[in-house]
Amino acid sequence: MLTVSTLGFARMALGLVSPDLPLTVPRWYLPLSGGAWGLGALIGAYGLFRGLAWAPGLVRTGALAFTAWYWADRLLLVHTDYARATWPAAAALNAAILTWTLWGLGRPSLRQFFQEHSR
Repeated sequence: MLTVSTLGFARMALGLVSPDLPLTVPRWYLPLSGGAWGLGALIGAYGLFRGLAWAPGLVRTGALAFTAWYWADRLLLVHTDYARATWPAAAALNAAILTWTLWGLGRPSLRQFFQEHSR
């Protein structure tokens, strides 16, 4: 979660100071999407570290939403040779991370941890 948050905020910062390059999206899209994902992931990380009962649900929903957004963004907005050549690796990595996240959040020990901290 902290990695996703850091990458989101980096996207936001770099989108704010990027040079005038030809983009396939409006100039505001990169900082806005980066800031939104950075803040969402930071809230999820805070909830997980604090053992808050709502955190696993938020992180599950966020992981699925991030995956949907990532592929919609990649397929609809990114039209480069690099994106076309690397989509199999991106799909495999995305599937592995999503599977690991959902599996980890479903572990009985983790569910018990959040139940104990929600009392």
